[in-house]
Amino acid sequence: MTLYLPYLLAIVAVLLLDWLAWRRPDRRRLVWRLLASAVAGVSIVLLIFPPSYQRALDPSTAILLTKGYEPDSLNALLQRMGPKPLVYTYQTKAPETIPITDFYTFRQEQPQVQSVHVLGYGLEEQELQALQDIQVMPHLIGMPTGIASVTWPESISLGEPVTVSGQYTLPSADETIIYLRAAGRAQDSVTLKEAGLHTFQLRYTPKQEGRYTYTLVARSSHNTDTLGQVPVQVHPTTKPAVLLVSSFPLFEFKFLKNHLGQLQHRVAMRSTVSKGMYQSEWLNMAQTDLSRITHKLLRQFDVVITEPQALQELSSAERAALQRAVTEDGLGVLTIAGEQLGNRNTAFFTNFQSKRLSQQDSRTARANWITRSTDKAIPASPYTLVSSDAVTGLIEEQSNNLLAAGRRAGWGTVAMTVVPQTFSWQLEGKQGTYASYWAHLLSSVAKQEVREKFWQLAKPQIPQLHQPVTLKLTDYTLDNPVDVPKATVRTTADTTLTGIALQQGVHQPELYEGTFWPQRTGWHVVESQGVEPFYFLVQDSAAWTHQGIQAKREATLQFATQQQRKQTASTTAYTEEQVPVIWFFLLFVLSSGFLWLEEKL
Repeated sequence: MTLYLPYLLAIVAVLLLDWLAWRRPDRRRLVWRLLASAVAGVSIVLLIFPPSYQRALDPSTAILLTKGYEPDSLNALLQRMGPKPLVYTYQTKAPETIPITDFYTFRQEQPQVQSVHVLGYGLEEQELQALQDIQVMPHLIGMPTGIASVTWPESISLGEPVTVSGQYTLPSADETIIYLRAAGRAQDSVTLKEAGLHTFQLRYTPKQEGRYTYTLVARSSHNTDTLGQVPVQVHPTTKPAVLLVSSFPLFEFKFLKNHLGQLQHRVAMRSTVSKGMYQSEWLNMAQTDLSRITHKLLRQFDVVITEPQALQELSSAERAALQRAVTEDGLGVLTIAGEQLGNRNTAFFTNFQSKRLSQQDSRTARANWITRSTDKAIPASPYTLVSSDAVTGLIEEQSNNLLAAGRRAGWGTVAMTVVPQTFSWQLEGKQGTYASYWAHLLSSVAKQEVREKFWQLAKPQIPQLHQPVTLKLTDYTLDNPVDVPKATVRTTADTTLTGIALQQGVHQPELYEGTFWPQRTGWHVVESQGVEPFYFLVQDSAAWTHQGIQAKREATLQFATQQQRKQTASTTAYTEEQVPVIWFFLLFVLSSGFLWLEEKL
């Protein structure tokens, strides 16, 4: 009561003065003057002694606003909550909030906080470590406008395309062109016209070996935005050794033998002339006995190309040797099938589910694969191969049918194609199509090189300046796993070495991980004794902004999922807040204005 006594005395004094000073016959005008004078007097007192009130708070709960938060989400959350929690901000700004600069300091200053509602993009993994004993409840928003995800191969062989795939969020129907810039100009592009999430794929085939940095750019009617750089290492083309086995001389095998020989592949071909008699040819390799298919012979080759009749004519010992070479040594076997797709004896190599598309002995199809789509029809058998979980499509045709497919068998790959003749491309002068077709098939089927020691980039996908980069070394040759290898990192622009400490994997002793903090942008290389150097590109933190947002979202959601739900007792505290004086100033202005106007009338 003593708090409001000055206000009551002021009102009484003003009313008394007005009654004594202003005696007018018009009682209505007198009443209005008395009320206006009372309001003016009270407003003056309230301006001098502003009142306050108590607001209920929940000291055990807090709201944390991070980058990207939406005010509407904050207001909706506050309306659902009973006693209002305190609202904090981290690396962002908002009215009537408390900024946080360090979470360890926050924990020391606010030990009563038991749960935090996180709005926005979330927090990084190391920031969440300071909140181990706090229940985190995420209310995260989706990915913002622009790149939502993007991938590309870190290395390719010469002749293969660089394929950049991703998703782009377009907020409105503002036409946007995404293009891949390489060799000084735009090489491929895609146009987006409708609002929403779009999937895109851009390709470019490098012409030479080396390390290259391409650029992904988005251009709209408003601006041109450089999304980030695409680093790619182009390695020399691998030339697998090929053994061709046919039941009789075929033009398809003859053309393929000559083509691979011109590319300096080691090639051997065996064609059956009559029962027990074979015609053998060798290119770029020493002559060896091809009359009997043995495990020793097959060790000289990376892929065997054959056809169903030839597989059937092999002895059981030869088929067993071929199967052993696939499962144990990683050999690849490709069967070129015409009308006959195989039988029970050759099931290991020809057991692919198929369906007949034509009642004729042959049909025409348009083949396409990762590097090229043909504009000419190619003869094919009346069958098509069916995709499944275990079968991977290698060559496709219209209606998503498969002209060639492969599946893993032990360490190797067995594959089949229903295109019996591709030499017609050569006869038509389509040398590029023919070369691309066989290069794709051979690289997909041939024996893969076994690496015993190699470096990998564990995380993130795109290294950025002043952000931790985790490098992983795999070494299967260490005799004593206790001896931790030594490694250094340097930029390709200078010779300054930075050592990184490697930690051995607990469950996989052949794995070692180390963390590197880049201080410069550009190409870097990690080196250790006896291991092939590994190159990676460090980009500016402004590039590929989606990566940092995704990392925060995933870290926050995973952190919240791994926590055990705690039942905390609800407590209520009160804080004294002052009523804004602007309202009293407005009342004073309005009442004073009325008194002045009433005098003039």
